[in-house]
Amino acid sequence: MKKRINILSCVAISAVVLSGMGITNVKADENTVVSIQNVSGKSLNPEVQNGGHVSDDFTDVSKNNLGYASKFHIFVNEATLNAHTNGNVAAKKLIGNVNFGTNITDEKLLDKDISYIQEVKNMAESSFVSANDHRTNKVIFGEVNDVELGDNSPLVNGTTISHLLNDEIYQDKGSNEYIDFAQEFAKLEGKSANYAIANGETITSDSFEDHNHRVIDLSDFKVGSNNQIVINLATEVLNSNTPLTISGLSADAGGTSVIINVDTKGQNPYQMNSQIKLRFNNGEDGPVERPNQETEYFDDNHLLWNFYDSSSSNKQFTGAIEMNNTFQGSVLAPDATINVHHNLDGNIVANEVNVVGGETHRWDLQDNNNIVTTPEEPDEETDEKELTVDPGFSVDPDESSNPDPDEKDDEEEEEQVVDPGFTVDPDTDTDGGTDEEDEEDKEEETPINPDLSVDPGFGIDPGKNFEEDEDDDQQIIINGGSEGGLENKELDVNSSIKPSVPDTINEKTPLMNQSSLFPTTKSSVNPTSQGGRLPQAGNSKGIVISALGMALLSLVVLVRRFKA
Repeated sequence: MKKRINILSCVAISAVVLSGMGITNVKADENTVVSIQNVSGKSLNPEVQNGGHVSDDFTDVSKNNLGYASKFHIFVNEATLNAHTNGNVAAKKLIGNVNFGTNITDEKLLDKDISYIQEVKNMAESSFVSANDHRTNKVIFGEVNDVELGDNSPLVNGTTISHLLNDEIYQDKGSNEYIDFAQEFAKLEGKSANYAIANGETITSDSFEDHNHRVIDLSDFKVGSNNQIVINLATEVLNSNTPLTISGLSADAGGTSVIINVDTKGQNPYQMNSQIKLRFNNGEDGPVERPNQETEYFDDNHLLWNFYDSSSSNKQFTGAIEMNNTFQGSVLAPDATINVHHNLDGNIVANEVNVVGGETHRWDLQDNNNIVTTPEEPDEETDEKELTVDPGFSVDPDESSNPDPDEKDDEEEEEQVVDPGFTVDPDTDTDGGTDEEDEEDKEEETPINPDLSVDPGFGIDPGKNFEEDEDDDQQIIINGGSEGGLENKELDVNSSIKPSVPDTINEKTPLMNQSSLFPTTKSSVNPTSQGGRLPQAGNSKGIVISALGMALLSLVVLVRRFKA
């Protein structure tokens, strides 16, 4: 009987002890309450706006050689910024060790600066450019980032972004992605391969009479039916360390596009050692040379450098391009790594971009090119080269390229009319595009087109993604920067170039609180709490009950010994 009583007593006391140990309280004080969610779920702050889709902000890029990439200074799968980057960024992964963003100049022409970063590995607090009366920001982050609204500025992964306002920050929500990088890079690969095999004149080192003064005069080249000049540059031309001048560029908003194909022939790394100089037509005042500079005026950028590899079956160069001298013009190298060591003005489109030194300056590639570039020194012998593009609507004679409007009727029969390859709507807004907001989604992809008028698809599966560098422990040395020869080919339309698009593992993971395995939401954390950490379960109520249980157990033991 005594044994049974003793056993029952122990069971009762153990139950009390276990009950006391099991009582917890997630309320650290009266002002801090934390909501515990399912660990496998996402922690997205409902107070942060949905970023939408890139087509919401840029309604028509169908005629631009870079598509949506033309709207970003750096368009890349992975970017590492170690020197001043003057421009906006669209990156699948960002290691931002310095500030970036499009600086506001005296021109005050850009009303909104838009950036998109799917995964932030590191970002400087001073990133982006503060809004003012002339400029606002829209910055979208992927859902894998922890985005919070602060008292004055938002926080991203715990870092306060002091140059942004709370209403300027956005985030992908649910299955929505602002930019599908895999799909866009598949299109860019197709465009690069298409340009690489287009008909164009080839320039080698032997093409220059004076190797110390190398000039490519655009008045010597035929303007294609799509108002484009295509030039094929032999591998060794940019390997040379003497300057290369592109002369005769149009400063007009709708000037002739110039595509320069650079064949790397698998040279890895490819050494770009030539200083690139640009000389623009300027009417009676003569040619004007453009310096590397910060600007908000993009209408005069009609130059695209396409780096490719003729030895590769898909024409894609997968090695590194070392920019060892100052460079101007937008760069297309969708599978390459670009290492920038000196100032570069334009768009930079690549698989990976490392800004090592110097500065980079945003200078967006333009479309709607419907004005043929006028030769620098027109004479009777070059009259045959002067073509007039019908823009599809009436032109004010005062704004015509004809120097004497009164002689227009006399010369009308001698002028050649070139179809620009598309119909221009006079009501079209050259900045915002047409009112058909989803036009780019309906754009059909066709086989290779030597006139470059349509984006080829090349049978690419847009659903595939690119591989990402998963080395999160990369150590970076920060280097500061200053402020401030292919033959012409007949195209086989039955052939198909299929750029390879590697598979990848979707790296979307739940957002975790830094001090806990439990995700938290902004709505459930009091702003006064430190970093959103979970409060400790240290309320004295559970401890007192546990101590009482231990005391009763000790008393039973003493009674048994006394009776014994």
